[in-house]
Amino acid sequence: MKKPIIAAVNGIAAGAGAMLMLASDLRIFSDKARTAFLFVKVGLSGADMGALYLLPRIVGLGKATELVYFGDTIDAPTAREMGMVNRVVPLAELSAATMKYARRLALISPEALAGTKLATRRGAEAAGFRNAIQAGLDVVAPLYAARTEIGMKFQEIKEKDGLGAALRWRAGQFAG
Repeated sequence: MKKPIIAAVNGIAAGAGAMLMLASDLRIFSDKARTAFLFVKVGLSGADMGALYLLPRIVGLGKATELVYFGDTIDAPTAREMGMVNRVVPLAELSAATMKYARRLALISPEALAGTKLATRRGAEAAGFRNAIQAGLDVVAPLYAARTEIGMKFQEIKEKDGLGAALRWRAGQFAG
């Protein structure tokens, strides 16, 4: 896409929402927004393309590893401190702040903006981004296909009693 994409986030961006947020060019959070990379917690072995391949390039490998291993929820100020978010604004100002960004971008020559976006993307590709995505597909595809006893039990509980019950069951295995 040639035009910049702005993610305006309120509530929680997790799963596919977190991936879309990370893939956006600019990210604005309300002060009530949060994000989390929960795939490990729900039994998908961290198979989150956004978290595994975009997040390290945004926040650094060490922090990204911590976030995807533990699946902790990150509040808006923390996301800003990590560089995951461009701005944090009060909830009541989220829409206006997003439109202000969009209007500022609209004042820039479309050709110059498209060229700048292309150049930044090509820079990321030259740094190995495209190869990382391709290599990651080799890892992620088998993870989605894998069936383990624990994974199947987790899914069974999740389907019967909900995600919360499945997470409590999983956490109970580490008690004591």
